[in-house]
Amino acid sequence: MILGMALVRKLKRLSALTVFVTTLAVSLPGPAAHAAPPARIVEGWYAHNATLIMLGAQDRIVGTVARPAMLPWMFRLVPSLARAETLDPGNLNAEELLALHPDLVFVTTSGHAADALTRAGLNVAPEGFDRFDSMLDCVDGTATLLQTPLAAKRAQAYRSAFLQVISQAPTNPNGPHVLHVESVKPLRVDGDDSIIDQWIRSAGGQNAAQGVHGNKQPVSIEQVLAWNPDILIIGANAGDPAALKQDPVWSKLKAVQSGRVYRNPAGLFPWDRYGPELLLQVVWARQIVQTGQVDVPAMIHSIRSFYHDFYGIALSAGDAQRMLDALPPVSDTH
Repeated sequence: MILGMALVRKLKRLSALTVFVTTLAVSLPGPAAHAAPPARIVEGWYAHNATLIMLGAQDRIVGTVARPAMLPWMFRLVPSLARAETLDPGNLNAEELLALHPDLVFVTTSGHAADALTRAGLNVAPEGFDRFDSMLDCVDGTATLLQTPLAAKRAQAYRSAFLQVISQAPTNPNGPHVLHVESVKPLRVDGDDSIIDQWIRSAGGQNAAQGVHGNKQPVSIEQVLAWNPDILIIGANAGDPAALKQDPVWSKLKAVQSGRVYRNPAGLFPWDRYGPELLLQVVWARQIVQTGQVDVPAMIHSIRSFYHDFYGIALSAGDAQRMLDALPPVSDTH
């Protein structure tokens, strides 16, 4: 009888635990609670488009903040994106998004849209990162939400390839000072607490923007002169690096005088910022920092292999060269 009563009490505890776990699982908010793979996706973050495309979800994007004028390679290589509704990144309107009947809406964690859109009944996934590890987590998390074998396979392969590349980082703590200029006019640079700072250090350099925190921070040319970096890397859309030689102020910089000014490549998304092409950025920047020049044939091979392996895109050598030179597709130059 005692054994029987003990068994009854144990069964009651197990029953209560089962009810608690079931209730918890049903009440969990957010995208993970949705069992069906999302067939209609709204993309509210420029950079995350490249992740969705890498994971094979381009045909499911029904609305996006991306624009051909800003990201010409993306729309050239992924023509299905042109069918998506163009959205205003600064004003993601719930009513407009609801009209698209999305199963999943990606927004930036740094924005203020997530709460309002969730209250409107949308299934919202905030995304954002400023480190390599959180970038990889973003890729993995997106693959989990997409729920396809291709997404899982590419996310796993990308993580493995990226970790292999960054494991080869130089260990020299006294590398050259590198200044990454996001915009020449107006003058903005990238400081610490950014993924730009991390790839500079992974390439063996030191971020010259000492005391600057975050991305796209305005500074004076006098401050740049005080930093006097060894290397200048100019964003793909920041302006013409060659023009700095003719400028009476910029020409005073050590980097300009020594010819160590480089224009950052760009592909589906600018390599230097917050997309999967960071893998190529690290490879390219390492050559710039360590040797002062790019092994063009090797880099062309790496570019074509990258887009084939992670995007399923057969890129020509000519297109790879244009990406390396931060030039748009040929069809967009006329």
